[in-house]
Formats: sequence, C-alpha cells, structure tokens
Amino acid sequence: MRTCSLDTSTEVSAPGVPPPASVDAFLRALGRPLRSLLPWTAAARDRVRRSTVAATRPHRRPDGWGRTLSRRQTCAFVFIGNLPHLDEAFGAEFAAATSREVARRLIAFVGATSGDRVLTLRDDCFLIWSERGTLPLASTDASPVNADLEQLLCAVAGEAVRFQAMAALARLHVGWIDVPDPRTLDAAETDLVLWAAQPAPDFQDLPSKDWRARYRADMETAVAVLEAARAGRMQMRWQPVIDAYASADTLYREGCVHLLPIQGRSGVPVALGSVLPCLERLQLTRELDHMAANQILEALRRSPEAGMSLNISANSARLDHWWATALRALAQEPEVARRLVVEVGWAGAQWQDAEAMRDFCRRLAVCGCRIAIDHFAASAASLGVLQACKPDIVKLEAQFIRRAGESQFGFDSLKHALALCANLAPCTVVEGVDRAEDLGVALRAGARWMQGYYLGGPRAALPALTPTNAAAPHALAGACAGTAAIH
Repeated sequence: MRTCSLDTSTEVSAPGVPPPASVDAFLRALGRPLRSLLPWTAAARDRVRRSTVAATRPHRRPDGWGRTLSRRQTCAFVFIGNLPHLDEAFGAEFAAATSREVARRLIAFVGATSGDRVLTLRDDCFLIWSERGTLPLASTDASPVNADLEQLLCAVAGEAVRFQAMAALARLHVGWIDVPDPRTLDAAETDLVLWAAQPAPDFQDLPSKDWRARYRADMETAVAVLEAARAGRMQMRWQPVIDAYASADTLYREGCVHLLPIQGRSGVPVALGSVLPCLERLQLTRELDHMAANQILEALRRSPEAGMSLNISANSARLDHWWATALRALAQEPEVARRLVVEVGWAGAQWQDAEAMRDFCRRLAVCGCRIAIDHFAASAASLGVLQACKPDIVKLEAQFIRRAGESQFGFDSLKHALALCANLAPCTVVEGVDRAEDLGVALRAGARWMQGYYLGGPRAALPALTPTNAAAPHALAGACAGTAAIH
C-alpha cells in the first residue's frame, strides 16, 4: 500500500498499487545502468533535473480530465537528506516523527487556503504543487537560488524536531522539478522524481563502530548551536589581517562568530570554530552561515569605509536557495560587495565539492566580492580547489607557522608554500601568528600579511576609523594587487 497525503485534511490510499520500481531497474530499462551515473555531482544533477523528468510520458486518465491532468507543471520538491542517518542513530520511530513534522511544517508554510498542496511521495520526499497549475512561488527559470524557497528552508528546517526526549535537525534539500499532474504519477514517474530530487551522494567515511554515539553527540551540539543563534545569542567579533611591515594597515577584519551564554548565567562566549567540526560532519552549516551572512552585510552597511570577511564552511559554498537574499543584496549594493571578502574554509570540503565551490565563487566574483580560501594546506586536493575557485586571497593554516619554528624543514615548507601561493593568488596570509617568535619566523620567510592573537585578537566592536587611516571603499582591490589596503 502506498499512501499519499494531498492536503491538510485528506489522505488518499491506493490499495493494491505495487511499490515503485527501483531506480536501478528503471535506468537499466533505458539502457543506462546506475553505475554509469557515478561519480555524480550536485551541479550535474541540477542540469538534468528538469529534462530527465520531462522525458517521461504523462499518465492520461480515460475521463474528461485527460487534457488538464496531462499538462506539466512546476512543483517544489523537499527532500530530507539525513533521514536514513536519523533512523540509524535515533531509531525508526524518531525518523517517522521527523517525516511527519516536516510534512506538518510544509503544510503550515504553504497555507491551508492558498490552493497549494503537499504531496508525500515517500517518507523523505515531498512535492508542493498547485491545483491551479502554477505554483505561486515557482521560479520562471532554472536559477539555483530563489527567495521563496529560502523562506521555506528557514521556516521548515530552522527548528529541531523533538520526540521522546530526543532532538535533531532535519537536513533539507529543495528545488524545482517539472512533473505531470502529481495526482496521476505512476510508479516509474514517481521513481524518477525521487531520483532527481535527492541530493548528490556524499562520500563521507563509512559508519564505524562508534558512529551512532558520535552522530548523536554531534547532533546534540548542532541543536544547541542553532538554538543559541536563533535566540539572538550569536555575536560577531572582528580580528584584523595586518600588514607586518606597516601595522596600521589592515587588509580587512575577519568576522568570527561567537555564541554568548544564556542571559543571567555565568560563562564566556564560545568561538564557533571550536564546535564547527560537529556541524560540518552533519552537513548542517548552511543555516548558521546564512545568519552570519546577514549580520556581516548589516555591519558593512553601518561602516561604509570598512572591509570585512564572512567565514563560511565548504559545505555552504554552493549556489543553493540559502543564498538567495544575500546574493540579491550583493548584486544591488556593489559598494557593499566590493568591501566583502568571503572566506571558504577548506577543512570540511570533499573532493566532489570543487565544482559547486567554483560556481559559487564565480557568482560572488561577478557581484564584486573577493574570495579567500581559508586553512589552506599544500595538498593535491587543496591545489585543485585553488585552481577551480581562483581566489584573491589564500590563508595558510596555522600549522605552517608552528612547524616553521620547530625545524629547518618546517621553515623551508613555509617559504615554499608562500612562493607557491604567490603564483596562485594576489595575496597570501599567514595565520596563527600568536607569539612574538611567530612574527619573526613569518618575516624571515618573506610573509607580508598576517593574522593571529599577537597582532590582535577578535574584538566585539570595530575600531573607529579616522580620516587619517580610512581608505576608499575600492581599496581592497588594490590590496589584493599589492598596492593598498582597507584600514
């Protein structure tokens, strides 16, 4: 039996309908074995999502509805990407509760009186469609970003699902898809919708013996972090990137996210970097980076002479609907965009992320932003990302300066890394200059731009800019060319 929930009050059961055929079997029938589709990237899936589903023949009913129901329409799909992980870590009942809660939130989002419907294709996949044939929030093109779907993500994925004293966050993947009338989908068409809607497979490490305990611990941290951020306890602190030969010159100030303790309780702000690996392992960084982007843009508007950076995870560096509002603001406010540096942290990236990161960086560059690759390590994978993203700034991970102070080999490695990066990007920054001896080592190696606690730690307020040290908004472009800097 297959059950499809069509609206807030109706469930339509289809007794005797066999379960959809497997995607593998369907593709073999087309002469395309599933293994031929791998490796499969998110960008490639987006390119064929519409054309593949559109190639299926619409199902026609024998009654007078034939013409109306055979017309194709654009629907929004919502896919719960981590439902199998929730099932494995928290149990089948929790996974089922997550599916029900996501469906409930979707129904609340589209509204009971709008004429839109939520169709459950499977526990982890839903379609939003309209009986009028045109979904009001449907995009008129194949743009990978849409403000309406951004609102949907914020409304549905923002809060944790709670069930039997357990809490977890659903990782949603949304987009557009063209289908026949959803009420007439047969098994093969349903299978194709499911195949096109699911995100590209991730190639994370296979579950180990302690995977379940680590997943639950990571999820507990992620829930606490996102709830703190949504409660307004996310504060931006600013750490400068400084010219070692002219300490008054600042290339820009990096926005470092800190989480404040609950009001009235003792405690100190917690740097997001200390818990970020938990969110990256769960691929739940997007909403947090979405909120950080909004804070950085507001700070840039309040300080029209300052250059700032937004530090995001590699998991978030892709053109998806979370970025719709930010990209529109950057396109409409070039004076803000050209003072923004977007730092993409390489630490959480996988090899298949390079294509998505490239497209994301290109879009930002068109808006006028500068791109920095953070925590760069001279590996083959890191070099591939540099080649794909063509950044303006490369930030060497702190281990370079640590090892440079410990041995001649480490010092030579730092010098060679600086020489390599000089051929790949206009600016190179040495991170981790936390002691006076670090500064001396970096200077001997030939570094100019540096960052670390010895030069200035993260501060809650931006320093006031005076006419003698304030630079023009376009100065960051000159700094990347080695001629000037924003103060």
